[in-house]
Amino acid sequence: MTYIGFNTEAEPFDDVRVRQAVSLAVDNDTLVEGIYEGYGTAAKGPINDLTFGFDDGLDDIGYDPDRARELLEEAGYEDGLDITFSMNSDNPIRQQTAEIVQDQLSEIGINATLENVEWGAYLDQTGAGNSQMFILGWVTVTGDADYGMYSLFHSSQHGDPGNRSFYTNEEVDELLDQARQSTDDAEREDLYSQVQEILIEEAPMFIRFSMTSVSELLIQLKALSKYQTVNSTYLM
Repeated sequence: MTYIGFNTEAEPFDDVRVRQAVSLAVDNDTLVEGIYEGYGTAAKGPINDLTFGFDDGLDDIGYDPDRARELLEEAGYEDGLDITFSMNSDNPIRQQTAEIVQDQLSEIGINATLENVEWGAYLDQTGAGNSQMFILGWVTVTGDADYGMYSLFHSSQHGDPGNRSFYTNEEVDELLDQARQSTDDAEREDLYSQVQEILIEEAPMFIRFSMTSVSELLIQLKALSKYQTVNSTYLM
């Protein structure tokens, strides 16, 4: 998957309303069709239907610029705000993605300055929590939700291990711990469904795009061309 992450420990993205506003302001279908030429699908969350634990019954946050403006006003940004949107400099797909997102955010009063950073420095920057909003990718190589969610959202994984949004939610931690320990598939599916529902509401990241077949995954890996192995997890 490719995602846009928010640093949830720093202004303005420590406010869930701002995270929701950004998510509501971006038309994911436009990105999938315009940049990825229809490969894969607009994503609902951090895992897709190829992964154990995916809940197809959940609704994503949707596309609603009017509601996004309302949320910004509620958060005290009725006059708009300025943010920095970071990406690695050697990835043209992410550059194109950022430009479209930048344009769509301008429609709700968010001025996003694009920052291009060399890959190694970019990993250091996001791992240290020195980015406001950023683009990265993740591959759930095991086909199990634990691999696709624990590293990205458990509070013990802040920074380099995977949780570069520095997201903390005690309920999510507990659900992920229970799912990791359980040997009952039905119970694990229910636990992961609960986590996905919370993540859609709290929006620590906005999932842009996910693969729906192995061939599409290979296309994306080739296009991105860079990956980093961090604590046995795959970060792109």
